[in-house]
Amino acid sequence: MMRYLTIFFLFNCFAGFTQKPFSEQEAVEAALKNSAALRASGLVIRQNNELLKSAKNFKNPDVILESPTGLFYTIAVTQTLDYPTVYKKQSLLQKQQIVLSEKERIITVNDIKFRVKSQYLILQYSESLVKLFRVEDSLYVQISQSSSRQFEAGQIDYLAKTFAESQFGEVRNKLHQSQADVQTNIKQLQQLLGIADNITAINIQRNTTPSPMNFDENTFPENPTVAVFKQTEVINKNLIELEKAKAMPGFILGYFNQGLRDTPAYLRFRIGLSVPLWQGQYKSRIRAAQTGFEIAQERTNAQKQILSVDLQQAQGDYQKYKQTLDYYENKGLKQSEEIISTATRLFKAGQNDYVSFLRTLNDAYTIKQRYIEALRNHNQTILNINYLLGNP
Repeated sequence: MMRYLTIFFLFNCFAGFTQKPFSEQEAVEAALKNSAALRASGLVIRQNNELLKSAKNFKNPDVILESPTGLFYTIAVTQTLDYPTVYKKQSLLQKQQIVLSEKERIITVNDIKFRVKSQYLILQYSESLVKLFRVEDSLYVQISQSSSRQFEAGQIDYLAKTFAESQFGEVRNKLHQSQADVQTNIKQLQQLLGIADNITAINIQRNTTPSPMNFDENTFPENPTVAVFKQTEVINKNLIELEKAKAMPGFILGYFNQGLRDTPAYLRFRIGLSVPLWQGQYKSRIRAAQTGFEIAQERTNAQKQILSVDLQQAQGDYQKYKQTLDYYENKGLKQSEEIISTATRLFKAGQNDYVSFLRTLNDAYTIKQRYIEALRNHNQTILNINYLLGNP
């Protein structure tokens, strides 16, 4: 009975230490949940919604206590109103500001997703290197120990023994460096996710998401940055309409009692117009708003040009890394296994010395390492393309 209890206890202990790999989607969800930048963008939206209530921006009335006849005091009230269209345009302008803040929030979300996925890919890459170098290290340990025994037995010379030890040292150093990279990448990913738990990534695999081959201006509206620039155009266009409305006459309403106490009430009211006499300043503000609209248009065009260049570069990189990855998956990896198998067989048969054998092994494992690098570059390029297209 005690035996079974012990086995059960050990099983549960090992199960507790078994760490479930953290998926890319789980990483993205954690980052979005804990992001201070995303919370800030939400507050900006709330702030703009709160400002909508004050967008009409009525002027305060003037309340005056005066003695028009010198015999008694009376209260006068005056209210200045802009042309009604002004209030409508101010409200519309603030609504467009809300839309802008919502589009900017999408940029924040996409940036978080892209950074997390890129950092997750780096962790996958570094963990894959650790696994590769561990296999290589275990093999080189045996070779180094065997060379020491053969040297002591007088079967090989000092050069062969030293070369074997130096190659083992190089592999062990690469293993230690890659392990340090893993720890650094984990800490960086923890910062992005806002968590303190240890993270292990799922094994890196080829991203099979098809990459768009051609791009045109009709593709760009999906990019949130372009959408923000276009929304800035809308805001500047609304600003032009607002400045035009401000050039219209305003209204003055008031209650005054400049007469005696028994003056009829209907004679105490005042109504008038605020005449936009200085048209030069209004025209100047309208022209400035029109210039602002043109600036916004040119900035949108400039952003499209930048995107076009970046997308073409990303597409070229995708084709390059795809071809490289296809080569390694179809030929390179098989050839590396054949090289290792053949070199090991010849070495055991005495047809190959330590120097040639170790150099051959190094070439074979270099192929495996380059395959992992090609896998990372290929997947990163797809992330880049999707990010530029607004779908990270």
